[in-house]
Amino acid sequence: MARLPAGYDQVAVAVPVTVPYERFSIRGAHWFMARALKQLIDGAGIAKEDVDGLCVASFTLAPDTAVGLTQHLGLSPRWLDHVPMGGASGIVSLRRAARAVEAGDAEIVACIAGDTNHVDSFRLNTATFSQFAQDAVYPYGAGGPNASFAFLTAYYMRNFGAKPEDFGKLCVAPRANALRYPLALFKKPLTPDQ
Repeated sequence: MARLPAGYDQVAVAVPVTVPYERFSIRGAHWFMARALKQLIDGAGIAKEDVDGLCVASFTLAPDTAVGLTQHLGLSPRWLDHVPMGGASGIVSLRRAARAVEAGDAEIVACIAGDTNHVDSFRLNTATFSQFAQDAVYPYGAGGPNASFAFLTAYYMRNFGAKPEDFGKLCVAPRANALRYPLALFKKPLTPDQ
């Protein structure tokens, strides 16, 4: 019999921060994540030493991982995680951090994510995205993650009856919700012709 997961009764999520988007930057991912951590600490009214857990998400932090970032940031956490899962990183990081707090492995976990984009770095990043992509996708002419996402979407639609408009709603809703956020990239709602 499957066991139900424990609740998060003793866990709170607080102090969301955003470092403004830059299309291209000469700064590394470390800089953006350090800035996010500073905003988080200032917003929470705590000292850096109070952060005893760290969850990091980044594709462009390489060759460093969360371990190297702790040295860069001057942190000595009791609990550490590295979650390079792209768009799923926020939810995965929050769940793992909540479990760490619940288990007593940490009291205050900073979940930070950040990437940077130098001129041409997106092309270089997709060229070495994963061993699977290099071995099983690129030889067939795929130019990045979009083809893989399209295959996954088509598979989901075939097996669960979802329609293209269902996925369209998933894309449009976050943009509409973001209009209330001052740092949103797109400042006007989508129209039917977009």
